Amino acid sequence: MAPDPLDDVRHAATNTLYVGVGLSLMAAQALQVRRRELERGLGLSGPPSPAEVRRLLARVTGRT
Repeated sequence: MAPDPLDDVRHAATNTLYVGVGLSLMAAQALQVRRRELERGLGLSGPPSPAEVRRLLARVTGRT
């Protein structure tokens, strides 16, 4: 029995999907690490309150 050429296409598509999902997960993890580093650098311990967001934005934009 001859091999089905569509099998090669299915395998290539599946592998491409797996690689895409894997790269997406790695990117999401890298963003999480960066976010936590930024929080530590700014001295934030959890989700900021609206007042903290305003103070942070003023600090970042240079307004006091």
